[in-house]
Amino acid sequence: MKISYVITVYNKAKYVADVIESLRVENDGQYEAVEYIFVDDGSTDNSIEVINQNKSLLAGDVKILEQENSGAAKATNMGVEAANYEWIRLLDGDDIVCKNSTAIMYNAAQREKVDFVIGSYSYFSRDKELLPQIEIVDENDYVVMTQEDCLKRFIKNFSHNSSCMLLSKSLFLAFSGADTRLMSPDYSMALRAIAITDKIVRMRGNVTQMVDEAPGRLSSQIRRSRYDSVMAIYSLAFELMPERRDVAKSVYRRACSRSYRYSRILKNNPGKHFTRYIWSKFYTPSDLKTATYKCLTAYTFNGKSDRPSEWVPGYKASKAHN
Repeated sequence: MKISYVITVYNKAKYVADVIESLRVENDGQYEAVEYIFVDDGSTDNSIEVINQNKSLLAGDVKILEQENSGAAKATNMGVEAANYEWIRLLDGDDIVCKNSTAIMYNAAQREKVDFVIGSYSYFSRDKELLPQIEIVDENDYVVMTQEDCLKRFIKNFSHNSSCMLLSKSLFLAFSGADTRLMSPDYSMALRAIAITDKIVRMRGNVTQMVDEAPGRLSSQIRRSRYDSVMAIYSLAFELMPERRDVAKSVYRRACSRSYRYSRILKNNPGKHFTRYIWSKFYTPSDLKTATYKCLTAYTFNGKSDRPSEWVPGYKASKAHN
């Protein structure tokens, strides 16, 4: 088993030592070859220093790559491009891996002849000792999902992140990597894989754990993260699978439902989105692409569907250099 870990880091100095400790525990000598690729996305703290201080704990090659702040998607692409091995375990700089999760995911992939494995996540606390909190994965607790199974499940709900994924580099390159238009590549990467894959393995249990206190996590930035979640399914329907009107119809209805929900939370013209949501239950527009795109107005401050410039990956970095 040859594995390349790609760990994206942005201002994670407080957490990355825990990540490295979990990787140390996971690597119990079962790998034929292993490497750890840390990609620093223009951190302004001492993340790189912490990685250098702790990298000797890892029994494998360690690479540290750096880029100007451009977002997790671009950092992920850089890391995978630099990977020497065919199997890639993705990880964010404040998530820890569950014990033996990578090997279990890899073995399931080999057994079922798939190129993509995804699991779920739970949380751990930095206020408690780390090692007793690391969960153990049940190697037999998984299901094989067809493309149709995945479309039905993931359009409706996506309760995973990139740290839950193991995939082949060949597949990653085949779907052109993470979508750099989005701040978070998690949802879109899974959908990109599904669009060109006959089947995947989904681990029913947790394969990674997120720190329960990470400030600034994208999921806490509701407007931008939910905007990107709709853009992910929009891209699936109208860019990746444009011939599938049934997919476009499902995406449209889900976008209407999600946008109505968050328009209420954000107090962003909920009446308009309620009308669109109810209408979607009884009527299918001929131009589903335009109708779905209009749902994005639920998240923006100006009531327009286009992505605000400040939500473009690397926006802050580009402003700082002007």
